[in-house]
Amino acid sequence: MHIKYAKEVVAILILVVAVLALYYTFIPVNCGDFSCFQAHMTKCKPAIYINEEEEASWKYEVLGTADKKCQIDVTLLNAKEGNIDLRQYEKNSMICAYAIGVAGYPEKNLAACHGVLKEGLQAVVIEKLYKYIVVNLGEIREELIY
Repeated sequence: MHIKYAKEVVAILILVVAVLALYYTFIPVNCGDFSCFQAHMTKCKPAIYINEEEEASWKYEVLGTADKKCQIDVTLLNAKEGNIDLRQYEKNSMICAYAIGVAGYPEKNLAACHGVLKEGLQAVVIEKLYKYIVVNLGEIREELIY
């Protein structure tokens, strides 16, 4: 009786192992801390991490490799109090490409990114610089003259 069903049992076990392997290969791990996300980002393995900072909440998702670089999707989930300029870019995202083996906070290196969120973050920085220059124009002019 055992021999009669041996092929079916082996086939089912192979199927279960294959399904588990596919699941753990393609389904992202939900990381509870940045060190977990860094480990996955370094190896470019699927992972999701929500980074709660003072100024904003960011969602990072390792998508996999493309053009020999690790692709990270970065989404601005929530701009918090004191950073109202960012509110208009909530729910927008950008894709950041990093060399395999590199880990860090993706939104800190906009040069490695592209997308609507990158353009929005750059617009916020330019606006802040413009306001700073206008407010401090007299001081800047004096420094340039001397």
